[in-house]
Amino acid sequence: MPSNKHLRCFRYFALMVVHFLALAVCLVWGAAVILRDLATFRISNRSISWGVVLLWPAFYLLNLRVQLNLFVLLLCALVLISGLSSLIGMGDVKLMLLLAPWIHQEKIASSIALLIAFSWLQLIAITLKQRRFPKRIAFAPAILFAAALNMAT
Repeated sequence: MPSNKHLRCFRYFALMVVHFLALAVCLVWGAAVILRDLATFRISNRSISWGVVLLWPAFYLLNLRVQLNLFVLLLCALVLISGLSSLIGMGDVKLMLLLAPWIHQEKIASSIALLIAFSWLQLIAITLKQRRFPKRIAFAPAILFAAALNMAT
């Protein structure tokens, strides 16, 4: 008969495996979205659907909790207005709306600053590489990077 100590060790190991698999799901999905956005400047509806099916349970397993309140509603409205006014693409809007309920609100200012800074760095790198200002930019890397850092801290 296993002792309490062995059961605790087994539970701890099982929890580590679950967290590892949840993180792996997040990383693989995120990498797929980023690579496609960099190659085609599109975030497909299928990617967003898979995000709901795969990411939301993974976030729950990683002990992240949905935060739905007036602030999140206003943030979603602002993102939607940005998309409708063509400031950003609708795929980027859908990606942000997919992640919005999971974002830690107390760290939102630093996440937005990080999103803007990473977008500018990406824009500068593309401009230097192509020797001209790009007509389009893939925002998925900046969005996912800022959201990941927000959720991780």
